[in-house]
Amino acid sequence: MSLLFTTRTIKNIAVTISLLFAVLCSYAQTNNATIQGVIRSADGKAAGYIPVVLKSTNKGGITDEQGAYLIKGIEPGTYTLTIKSIGWLTLEKQISLSAGQQLKMDLTIVKDAHALQEVTVIAGYNKFAQKEVEDVARMPLKNLENPQVYNVIPKELLQDQLIVSYNDVLKNVTGVSQALVNGSNSFNLRGFFTTSYLRNGLQDFKTNSIELANIERIEVLKGPSATLFGSSLISFGGLLNRVSKKPLENFNGEVGYTIGGFGLHRITADVNTPLSKEKGLFLRTNVAYDQSGSFQDVGYSKRFFVAPSLLYKPNSRLSILLDAEIYSQKANDFNRMFPEASFTKPTPRDLGIDWKRSYSDNSLYETKPSFTIYGEINYKLSDKWVSKTSFSRTHSREKGYYSWNDVLGDTVVSRNPGYEDNIVRYTQVQQNFNGDFSIAGMRNRVVLGLDYTNNLENLSGAVIYGFDQIRIYQQDPHYYDLTSKTLDAALANVPFDRSATRQITYSAYVSDVLNITDNLLAMASVRVDHFVNNGSKDLVKDTTTGKYNQTAVSPKLGLVYQVLPGKISLFANYMNGFSNNAPARQPDGSFTSFKPSHANQWETGVKMNAFNGKLSSTISYYHIKVDDIIRNDLTPGREMFQLQDGGQLSKGVEVEVIANPFKGFNMIAGYAYNDIYAINTNPDIDGLRQWTGPGQTANLWLSYHVLTGTLKGIGLGIGGNYNDKAYIEQSRSRGAFYMPAYTVFNAMTSYEKSRYRITLKLDNLTNEVYWGSYVGQMMPRRFSASIAAKF
Repeated sequence: MSLLFTTRTIKNIAVTISLLFAVLCSYAQTNNATIQGVIRSADGKAAGYIPVVLKSTNKGGITDEQGAYLIKGIEPGTYTLTIKSIGWLTLEKQISLSAGQQLKMDLTIVKDAHALQEVTVIAGYNKFAQKEVEDVARMPLKNLENPQVYNVIPKELLQDQLIVSYNDVLKNVTGVSQALVNGSNSFNLRGFFTTSYLRNGLQDFKTNSIELANIERIEVLKGPSATLFGSSLISFGGLLNRVSKKPLENFNGEVGYTIGGFGLHRITADVNTPLSKEKGLFLRTNVAYDQSGSFQDVGYSKRFFVAPSLLYKPNSRLSILLDAEIYSQKANDFNRMFPEASFTKPTPRDLGIDWKRSYSDNSLYETKPSFTIYGEINYKLSDKWVSKTSFSRTHSREKGYYSWNDVLGDTVVSRNPGYEDNIVRYTQVQQNFNGDFSIAGMRNRVVLGLDYTNNLENLSGAVIYGFDQIRIYQQDPHYYDLTSKTLDAALANVPFDRSATRQITYSAYVSDVLNITDNLLAMASVRVDHFVNNGSKDLVKDTTTGKYNQTAVSPKLGLVYQVLPGKISLFANYMNGFSNNAPARQPDGSFTSFKPSHANQWETGVKMNAFNGKLSSTISYYHIKVDDIIRNDLTPGREMFQLQDGGQLSKGVEVEVIANPFKGFNMIAGYAYNDIYAINTNPDIDGLRQWTGPGQTANLWLSYHVLTGTLKGIGLGIGGNYNDKAYIEQSRSRGAFYMPAYTVFNAMTSYEKSRYRITLKLDNLTNEVYWGSYVGQMMPRRFSASIAAKF
């Protein structure tokens, strides 16, 4: 039975939710209590703009200029009133409130003499183990309570490693490898091709490179996660979610400049400005300008980025966030080789190509501007229910020239340049209701969600296959013949393809985490998606093809048993993902409708948070089976017909360790083994690994910062990555082509005080020559230096 949603239905639902929201907001709880008073310093002066909160609740306020505070709507009970602010000693008071009580409590706080001295730059804690996030489960759920495996890369690690490229960030995630060279934003996760199109849990679909300046952390969820995140922007291997920086309550900021090899120049600024503390209005702005060249004869990028974020907290129940990311990019960093036509040699090293040649020209470049706006409204309906309304709108464009190359045999490279002008608009609206309540003495944490996604793509372009052929080994006088002028002349006789497509997805989901006992938790979740594809309209022929609707159900189950509460837990999960499939026109003119392809994962393992948080670790084994993959019919005479009975299997082991064995020393390490292959698609390739990344990966980063003594502020770091050989293609009849295994090390040193930080970094310490898929030599050794001023 399909789900039929109309525009009127959506409007009715929206109106109903709005009315319900208004009623709940206006409901007066007459039995609630009130606390008010004045906060003063020890010398009797008013302590203005100091946060006053009830511990373990969302209730609180900020003192005004006269030090006065007011907290309303408090249910009767016993609480801890907490006053905590930079430069002041923390003060806590136990209070008991009865129904309707209006308590007046004046308090005195004392300055923290130590805090007025130089601040310790690097704290002695496990700073890379920041796993307690709400986005992963769309509810407050600790890592040891969550049956899903995930990794979190905090901004502290980005700073520690002086990372300037998003691709380098993901090298710290167990089992993730880069899928395409250069600024491609594409990775392999548990063997499946994955892109980073999520920000703050919602769509952020844009084709330019991802800027790091506005990233608070990056969350990598492992396994098919369609139940809570849908299917359009994730893969069967998992998803990548970027969480952006939010405004803070105090004025502070940082301005930095980085210079490095191959023309790297980077300027960043992060400024937090409270506009009105008494009114709860805060602004934070991140800016970045990035310019870099290439170790090849051609290649460059210029990027400008600005991200303002405005937070309004009128009271302890309501917060409104509105932010934007505005990005401008001009780049020629897309040069890649495709070796499928050349299986005479097994690796790129054997091809004999001069990999410092790009086979392109700097006049062939693309501009990729984008604009994303994100909004979020959080409202506490009661002590047990919270409403979160979010929306995201992205407008992205890519316009200009590109070129990619085929390796033909042992002698020539065939160049395939083109021109494109593509515009993409994505819109997503999401409503979540989170509850935390008990039934029959068992705690339930619930999320109820509705989701609407609409995307429109207008595509225009043309490509010239085999523009020319250039010799591999010798200098070729025609090497410089490919320019924007010569390409324009060639494209003048080529018809452009122009099309427009629109897709809409309506979704509803529910997830419940039940505490069967204090130590035993069960998760049960389900999602229903109704996918509407309005087809692809050929703007030249004025015809539309490929219209179809599909409905998919995606369940998720999990169990967690805490052997030692808060320290060690055993977990197991069943997770599902799906991918919509369009109908196919068969060679005989008939149409075949296909159902969605589904991925089912079974996983089990152990999570640890031991030695007072000094050791955080996850060890897991997973098994992902994909069914209903579309394949070509192998029956003689029917090779062009399509069937839906293929499959894919991915299984493996992942180990992550994050440790802080002693103050100042931090470590993050990981190892992953993955075996992935096709089933019942083609006897020539079934059971063989294809373009799915390396079978084994390992990552390590060791960091030590001196916290005391005459060397205080000095930091040292070293680490790297190991990637097993990665097959681009292999078959029983043609042989194989693969990227050789490699190990790359990086090192850094820094010196940090309260007002500035200086960092030196050496990437590819041993100058390892290695390649990435699809195919290009990766960056040689590069030295970079950075200085940052803090205020």
